[in-house]
Amino acid sequence: MKTRIKNKEECTKLFQIEIPHEEVLRITEEVYREIKKIAKIPGFRPGFAPQDLLVKHYSKDAKEEVLKRLIPEGYKKAIENHKVIPVSPPRVFNISLEDGKPLTFEAQVDTRPHVKLRNYKKIKITKNRISVTQEEKEESISRLRNAYAKFNDVARPVKKGDYAVCSVEAFAEGKPISKKNDNMWITADKEASLLGLGEQLIGLEKGQTKEIDAKLPDNYPDKKFAGKMAKFKVLVNEVKEKGLPEVDDAFAKTLKMENVETLKKEIEDGLFARKENALKVNMQNQILERLLKDYKFGVPTNMANRQKEVLAKRVENELLQKGIQKEEAETKVKELDAKLAEDARDKIRIYFILDDIAEKEKIEVNEDDIDARIKMIASQAGQTPEDVKKYYEKENLLGGLAEEIKESKTLEFLLGEAEITEQK
Repeated sequence: MKTRIKNKEECTKLFQIEIPHEEVLRITEEVYREIKKIAKIPGFRPGFAPQDLLVKHYSKDAKEEVLKRLIPEGYKKAIENHKVIPVSPPRVFNISLEDGKPLTFEAQVDTRPHVKLRNYKKIKITKNRISVTQEEKEESISRLRNAYAKFNDVARPVKKGDYAVCSVEAFAEGKPISKKNDNMWITADKEASLLGLGEQLIGLEKGQTKEIDAKLPDNYPDKKFAGKMAKFKVLVNEVKEKGLPEVDDAFAKTLKMENVETLKKEIEDGLFARKENALKVNMQNQILERLLKDYKFGVPTNMANRQKEVLAKRVENELLQKGIQKEEAETKVKELDAKLAEDARDKIRIYFILDDIAEKEKIEVNEDDIDARIKMIASQAGQTPEDVKKYYEKENLLGGLAEEIKESKTLEFLLGEAEITEQK
């Protein structure tokens, strides 16, 4: 077998492969022997048809089978001979198979970039001091009280901060623009309510109706009404006052805490743990930024394009979740094309850098690592580890999970080796 290799790009190789006629002939004869055993040709039992009739009836199938056997084998030998590490399936083209001649074809493949490791230990990073302020603790307690608030019916007009349970109809240009909602909770506060309607409800009593004019947002789902004035007919069905629980031992016990002091300590510890985690992520990001500055190399084009598509889809979904219309979201993603392409290349470079460091430092992922990560995922998702593992196995996601774990362990290693300066 003859092979030639050409560099198309830094991480793209083109193989020109030639398989001798003798090998083609040997595989062709082997294929026809197998066909002969099952061939259905009128007048002949399977296994007894003459060669000329086999060729007449099955030449196309035989050629396809010969190519199916020889091309993968030829490509495999080519990458082994040239010590190339592919990172994607090959694109095979220019296939030529004629009687009495060798089989020739070309195969183009993305290859693993060469990373010359150096100076990845003792990376200099800074560490900020962290603490939990009294204000932060009070904010957390306030959020907790709000989460366990009770809404009590009151027989009085709506006051600022109350909740009015209303029936709401909306009209624009004299036409209904949405279905009537008989159970809409509206906060009696301009800043906290839809289109500021809540402020207009202050002073109303149960059973009273008010018509309110308000401008629809520019991203309103029905474009023909976006940005236009609308009239809302609001009937107050109930008036509710928000009651916050007292922060005392009784409240702590509802949260399965021994007393209020235990609750406050738990809140403080949780705030500190989140800050510690954010600090760790910040230091790891410093390491990644340093690696990207120190290692400059090209990445496989097709891999970069696929990664950019993943990032673009993620950005689009985030925009859609914020209520931005699909066309506008797609436009914004196009505007970010250059930035997404750069981010995709950086992400791939980091993958190869960390992977090579992991190999050099013999950082591996074992079953215990995978089980621990699955338990964590299961806990966050409110599922059993067994169900999560079955899902990952079914969707062939365990390999990707192992790569994530290896990357995390490598970053932990680099953080442990880094030179950390604590900020005053």
